[in-house]
Amino acid sequence: MLLKQHLNIFYHRFPHQVSATCLAIIILFIAPSIYVYFESPNPILNKYFKKGEPCDIPPLTHWLILSNPIQLQQYLTAPQPNVSVILTGDHPRVNPPPNNLTIIFLNSKLLATLSFRTTNINTIAYLLAIKHGARVIYQLHPDTHLSHLRLRHYQSQDIHHVAFRRQRSPFVNILPTFTADFNSSLPGLPQQELINITQDGWSSIRKLLPYGETIRPLIQQHIPTPLATGSTGSSFVDHPAVAVEPMTFAPFTSTNVLFTYDAFWALPLPETYSHIWRSWWVQRLLWDVGGHLVFHSSAVSRMNSVLPVNYGQTVQEDEKTSKLVRYLSEWTSSKATLVERIRDLMADMVKHKFCEVREMRIIENWVEDLAKVKYVYPTIKTITPSKDSQQPRRRRTAVCLTGLIECVEEAWRKTSDAIQSHLNGEIDVFMYLSSTEPIIAQLPTVPLRTRLIEALRYSNFTVKVLFENIPKLDPQFPPKCTTDANVDQPSFKVPRYYQQLFGLSNCFSMVRDYEKKYNVKYDLMVRTRADIEFLKIPSTFERSSPFDINDTLILPPNRFSSKVDDGFAIGPIDSVEVYMNRYYSFRQCITRDLHPERYLYFYLNHRKVKMTIDHGTVVAHIPHSPNRCH
Repeated sequence: MLLKQHLNIFYHRFPHQVSATCLAIIILFIAPSIYVYFESPNPILNKYFKKGEPCDIPPLTHWLILSNPIQLQQYLTAPQPNVSVILTGDHPRVNPPPNNLTIIFLNSKLLATLSFRTTNINTIAYLLAIKHGARVIYQLHPDTHLSHLRLRHYQSQDIHHVAFRRQRSPFVNILPTFTADFNSSLPGLPQQELINITQDGWSSIRKLLPYGETIRPLIQQHIPTPLATGSTGSSFVDHPAVAVEPMTFAPFTSTNVLFTYDAFWALPLPETYSHIWRSWWVQRLLWDVGGHLVFHSSAVSRMNSVLPVNYGQTVQEDEKTSKLVRYLSEWTSSKATLVERIRDLMADMVKHKFCEVREMRIIENWVEDLAKVKYVYPTIKTITPSKDSQQPRRRRTAVCLTGLIECVEEAWRKTSDAIQSHLNGEIDVFMYLSSTEPIIAQLPTVPLRTRLIEALRYSNFTVKVLFENIPKLDPQFPPKCTTDANVDQPSFKVPRYYQQLFGLSNCFSMVRDYEKKYNVKYDLMVRTRADIEFLKIPSTFERSSPFDINDTLILPPNRFSSKVDDGFAIGPIDSVEVYMNRYYSFRQCITRDLHPERYLYFYLNHRKVKMTIDHGTVVAHIPHSPNRCH
């Protein structure tokens, strides 16, 4: 009677899927909302399930995979609607769930009845979810507290920021963008890459292109960012979600991660490597289907969060990962379908000793099991250039903001508003700012972390790169020409002067790279620092000769001794290019006087740049003060 009663309950919940005449052979959970194991004598029901497999239930689109029964108890206190659960492992019973919640208890008894080639219990959980209509699968860390869990599923329209690689490494370190701690990284990022990444840009983010670019967030990694007890949101970055650009690699973990249907092929975990190994080959194939890996974060209490930490990888493992990722950056396939490319890539990685034969067989078994559950792979996306692809999109002005990370809110926002209101046309802002503290007695009074969070939160930009300085730059003076003494500055300022000029050159290169990569052409450029303010400014920068910014470089006067101030300039981009790249002119030994402003004026004349010193445009550098942004 008890069995018949529960069969009737199941029948009334799902009358179109099962018959009350089903014979239950295993009851995994007895409750108003149950998952029952059936074997049917009725051949009509075979279209819903096979002998020895669970009865089909109505398609359930969102599935949560858990391995900790305590998490299930926590989740059941406030479950999300339309999210079903698979609990893996042999565990004691939990309290009955509320109605309208489906739970599969994937224990050893159920495993013994399944006929998948895959043997990993988590991978089998994925297959069961797919079989029952999954469109989204969440995998959480077993220690994450779930009492008030709210699973976030980002859509394409929610993603407006993209992380991109810089010059010397194919990797990005995504963690500092969300934590403002550039000394930390997600697990799996090769430590030997970190120096180059940090100096090239420990946070390198661009805004989504305003034309023709779409983000498909197929894999979404959540980064829980803890707040200490009693702290406020002001100590948390709260950065928007970030997609990773193709040809850029970032490790993602096996927990606190969401997979959408078109990325289900990427679910299986390796058995002979760290789970991070999956990150590398999956990202390479993700690009072929037009998909993206996305990172997002939220503030949670420290006691309820699980932060990713760097575990101890050996130097040999780091080196192998670096070689693998560089190999994947160059790998291509002409195969027409994704499943063929998966097999192709696995075979190539085995051939080049980046993959064990055992791992290739695991993927082969997974591919066969996906066919059993009737998984449909996404199609390969081919990029076809548009008819007008050769014609660059004209943009009026690129602004290069360089210097130290400081004064973003107090000074730069006002300066930016002034520039925007005095120029016509579209303006794109390229932020290239250093987080390296100056080594002098008079240090900034505002804590570095406060300034980092301000810079990371600042949203009115096109490209933003935050970096640590290369410790010692070599201007490569010719022998018997000039020395540091020719800079005519206090000794502690000389390295900062070289860093300043090196930063100008890098910012300009960043603009040129952006033009080339995204088919853009700028007419004008503004060079400015974050810590300047206008003492005088004309009613508009759109003026006639001799102040015509379309053909003349406009410079503010120096208010003290030199002819020009080197904190601001505006003019045609080809003229500003000379201004921005003068660091490399030190190799030519064209003068022995390297004083910053005097050398700037001399060098522009030497290169025959058409320029005007505009006494109607006067800037000042905000002094260091306990009451100011420094």
